[in-house]
Amino acid sequence: MKSLSSSLKFLEEVDKLKDTYRKCLTMSGSREENTAEHSFSLIMAVVLFEKRANHNIDILKTMKMALFHDVVEVYSGDTFHYDKEKTDKFSEEFESLKKILSHLDDDELVSEITSLWNEFEEGDSPEALFLRGLDRFLPMYHNYRTKGHSWIKYGITKEQALEKNSHIENASSEIWEYTKEMLKDSKMKGWIN
Repeated sequence: MKSLSSSLKFLEEVDKLKDTYRKCLTMSGSREENTAEHSFSLIMAVVLFEKRANHNIDILKTMKMALFHDVVEVYSGDTFHYDKEKTDKFSEEFESLKKILSHLDDDELVSEITSLWNEFEEGDSPEALFLRGLDRFLPMYHNYRTKGHSWIKYGITKEQALEKNSHIENASSEIWEYTKEMLKDSKMKGWIN
């Protein structure tokens, strides 16, 4: 039997995601969203939008991938999607993944989490394509619901948003069409440059 204490230590570590804040606000606009909340919303979106995926997906696998894709932020923090100063993000995050997984003594689970994390980063499977699209759509939707908070704060243009998030189309054509309409409306309202 695997050690209960190692699982509890892992839970303590991932609980730090509640203190890892992102650039977008919660939809209420009251404060910045944390990574734990983002992961919860992403899993909820997987369930809600599964039938809108361009390809058939394994829902359980996609939910697990959503749960684990940002655990690295415990140590590496959130990287702003529009940050042009990104260094070797993959290497830094992979080191963070190894560090957080070092708390688990369940080799099978460590292997599964690592595999799902890598699959998300590579973005080639139907599950990864879908999840990567949703992962980009949610902050866009948060910005729309908060009258362009992060777009305005960081000087993001509609063209930048379309270019940096075009992979939403690979996830769901329907959600991509909604995204384009949302950005068009935001531009008209002055919520994005």
